Amino acid sequence: MNIEPHSTASVPAPTELAPLRAEVLRSLWKLRRDSYAQAHLYEDARIRVHRSLTWLAMSESRSPNESDTKLIELWASAGALFGRWSAMLGAPLAQREATASFARQVIQWDRDGIMPKVLGALRVSVPMMWNDPYLTQALGMVTTNALANRKPEIPADDAGFLAGLLERIGLTVHQLTLGAASYGGNQNRIAVERSLVALSELVPAFLHVITEHGYVDDWGPLCSPPRE
Repeated sequence: MNIEPHSTASVPAPTELAPLRAEVLRSLWKLRRDSYAQAHLYEDARIRVHRSLTWLAMSESRSPNESDTKLIELWASAGALFGRWSAMLGAPLAQREATASFARQVIQWDRDGIMPKVLGALRVSVPMMWNDPYLTQALGMVTTNALANRKPEIPADDAGFLAGLLERIGLTVHQLTLGAASYGGNQNRIAVERSLVALSELVPAFLHVITEHGYVDDWGPLCSPPRE
């Protein structure tokens, strides 16, 4: 899918929430991880967090001119948490369904008010992702000329906003992984930079919520369980 956003608005600056780095998140998780590993508890959650942290750590090593690579790595970090297998389909659950389910679940397990702060800041910094005409068309939200000038409403609830944001980021990443844009190309810079602003805040927040509280829940079957 060739996603070429048409908007020429400037890219927003990252929020000022100072997301936790992978090293800090790993240290917060380590004591729980080790004790639960010995007791063979929450093994799927431990695998998800471990995989996600490896991708997050790698993304943090990227220079400013490696935005495309960093975005793909951040999306892999998020995917390690939200991806889930469907036994009925015999395949991974569709991304839209998986991210919507994950959004509701991670917000439910947020006992420390992490997600409302992050999402509140992102409502200010990335609203143009809802107004981008190409993303709107790609998501099937504009079907007639009469609707073409109507700006889609940003969901008021946090779960709906988060699910919609992840869906739009996923479209941008999909373009990169299909080779439907040049590496570092100008045409998709705005979409890439907006997605980076969002994921740089969201992925550490997801990990923080899960390592503090959500690890006890069932996040769905792993798409690729480790081999024995």
